[in-house]
Amino acid sequence: MQNAELSHRIATLLQAGRAKQEIYAELRGSAGNDAQLAYLLAASASPARKTQLLPKNRALIVVMVLQALLALFAGYAGGQLLGGSASLWMALFYALVPIAFAAGFSRYLAAAFNVYLLYTLIRLPQLLEQALAGGLLNLWLLLLAVLTLLLTWHVRRGLFPDFTVTLQPRRDASGNFSFSD
Repeated sequence: MQNAELSHRIATLLQAGRAKQEIYAELRGSAGNDAQLAYLLAASASPARKTQLLPKNRALIVVMVLQALLALFAGYAGGQLLGGSASLWMALFYALVPIAFAAGFSRYLAAAFNVYLLYTLIRLPQLLEQALAGGLLNLWLLLLAVLTLLLTWHVRRGLFPDFTVTLQPRRDASGNFSFSD
């Protein structure tokens, strides 16, 4: 079975109310790789979890849209220094990243949550350095990044509880993949 076909089958079975452990047992033989199947299952949010975390996910999307607007203005201002049509292109380029994350969050893509967490963790030392160098704006940017990081982590842990801290599907003590839903 191909990844797209397997993902569709998993989504159909989850929508029907089946447990992830049952789905794993059923599809284990038809999938080429058990680890790949486990990852696809861990990256699939159950409908109940989506409903439960819908308000927090929407808040996260709103934060991303606000960050995109701020990035749009920052890019435009930075592009004005270069002159010409650079302000428009820089504004669009700066706003593209937060909009892409908002789109991923709205589609409940585990990869969007995971990449955002890694992206923010990589950016955090630079933001901390800038905040320590001074300036109220830099302090606000650091605070916004940390709060968004915590909200993203919370929503991701709620939607996709079967991932470990290392972004791998969870295993039990005997080394078998285990799922909570």
